[in-house]
Amino acid sequence: MKNKRIAALIAIAIFTFMTSFNLNSPLWLFVVTSLFYGVRMGLFQSPNNSVIMSSVDQQFLGIAGSVNSLARNFGMKLGVSLSTIILL
Repeated sequence: MKNKRIAALIAIAIFTFMTSFNLNSPLWLFVVTSLFYGVRMGLFQSPNNSVIMSSVDQQFLGIAGSVNSLARNFGMKLGVSLSTIILL
């Protein structure tokens, strides 16, 4: 539970900070921000997957893992697509 709160606070800070990015922002700033975002995903994703997989019957673990992965990948693809549309 504590990891989720820390991850949420990191996400809020990162997303707030990323709103100040523009074409003149230095590359190192983007790299550092991406690094913190990766840490945030690591803090959130692992406990979240654990909770999801522990709440499913053993016979449905494969399906639950697949749906979880599908939702995560769909969210990433949707985010990249929308950000590309918005930026162009």
